[in-house]
Amino acid sequence: MKENKFIKLNFSRCFAYIITLTLFVSCADFDRDFEEERYLTSSHAEANNAAGGTVGLQALDGAILSYLRDGEAVTDEFGIKAVDLGMDLRSNDMDMSRNTWFGAFNNYDNIILTSNDNDFMWEFFYKVINNANGIINTIPEGSPEETLIFKYKSHTYRAIAYFYLLRIYQHTKASDDTEAIPIDFGDFVGQPKSTVGEVKQLILDDLTIAYNGLENYARESKEEVDASVVAAYLARYHLTYENWTEAEKYADIAMSVGSIESDVMHGFDELALSEVIWGAEVTEATSEVYQSFFSHVSQINDGYSGWNHFKTVNSNLYDMIPDTDLRKGWFADQQYDPGVILVPGTWGHYNITPKYTSLKFIAQPGPGVFIGDYIYLRNTEFYLTKAEALARQNKDTEAQQVLFDLNSVRDENYTLSTKTGQDLIDEILMYRRIELWGDGVASFDMARLGVGLDRKDGRENLVMPGADLVIPALDEKMIYQIPIREVDASN
Repeated sequence: MKENKFIKLNFSRCFAYIITLTLFVSCADFDRDFEEERYLTSSHAEANNAAGGTVGLQALDGAILSYLRDGEAVTDEFGIKAVDLGMDLRSNDMDMSRNTWFGAFNNYDNIILTSNDNDFMWEFFYKVINNANGIINTIPEGSPEETLIFKYKSHTYRAIAYFYLLRIYQHTKASDDTEAIPIDFGDFVGQPKSTVGEVKQLILDDLTIAYNGLENYARESKEEVDASVVAAYLARYHLTYENWTEAEKYADIAMSVGSIESDVMHGFDELALSEVIWGAEVTEATSEVYQSFFSHVSQINDGYSGWNHFKTVNSNLYDMIPDTDLRKGWFADQQYDPGVILVPGTWGHYNITPKYTSLKFIAQPGPGVFIGDYIYLRNTEFYLTKAEALARQNKDTEAQQVLFDLNSVRDENYTLSTKTGQDLIDEILMYRRIELWGDGVASFDMARLGVGLDRKDGRENLVMPGADLVIPALDEKMIYQIPIREVDASN
């Protein structure tokens, strides 16, 4: 198992050293190339810091970003995109063809406290929290602004991690006084559970601090966190907990980043795409090849998807997409024989491509190369968030216009909706399922909307044996058990 040396830093020593220097030296230039940061050691961090300014903090921040990208050295543990893929495979909208990597997400076998997948998610997010805490708790409030920026960024990372954990390990509709997960569980020492309300408040406090602190910060690349990223998570948070006016407010900020791409068949593998808000660059040096997102979802590569671990769309959802909508091209319209090249200049398949197979995510250039960038947030999600928030406030005319602003780019024949009330909300939710397919939001949307799992709905696409499940919305199978490592530590 690959050791992520950064995670094993002794923060009480390393951070004290870094902050002492950072507060009293001038800012120095820093090459914002995070490719090597996953190999950090404490001596490396100290050497970086000795260069002056905020270099040490930049290195530590870059290491957190690298860990979010890379995760652990296991085929299905490649950071936050692995969690997103696993969560989507728990939804009504994504299926897979056979029981292999990620199969335990699809058939709900990994919810038990002894599951490796379960343990990974717990460990992954609490490592992020642990390292974010190391920065937050060491930088004094009166520090120079260039130093405080890293504190605000770490508030963002911590909030993101707790937001995932809360929704994975407790029902989204659980009351605020329900027991949830431990707060400040950073060193894998057992802590009592906090309530849903306490964790929600921490998330909101962190995001609010981060947004206010980063509001005037100009980042150098989309790999960095800035106020637009925080606004996106504030929009997600408020949509989840039905704070419609706040969801509208922050969605408006997030959707204003860049513009909507008119070309939808680009593969969603480049940070340079105008609709990307936040993501991670993947290069030949940082690609983890077969243990990567595109290995599992890109049908044009010789990875797990191309080897017949197909990821398919629910055929019922596919049938809802208008024929004139470009997004229908995200899925195979028929079964293609072995050797058929779906994207010119790329790998010649040695396997079939079944109808309904995902073609949305395609990492160029082809066989054995998995250098597609990871996209965490796109502005189109927040058009749909704003539209839903408006519709929930009975602002139907405004909601119709926001929905039109998105869909008219995807479908030249789309006309302004005349639906109102629940019918309009249902239309918006349908387009959320289409637009955000594979982006990691489907099962979380099901949880907030009180929708159960139904894979016996007459779908025609491939469904993994044993995954044709029907599970009610608030069934205990819809959330994960606290892993055995935490149970043992708490006892």
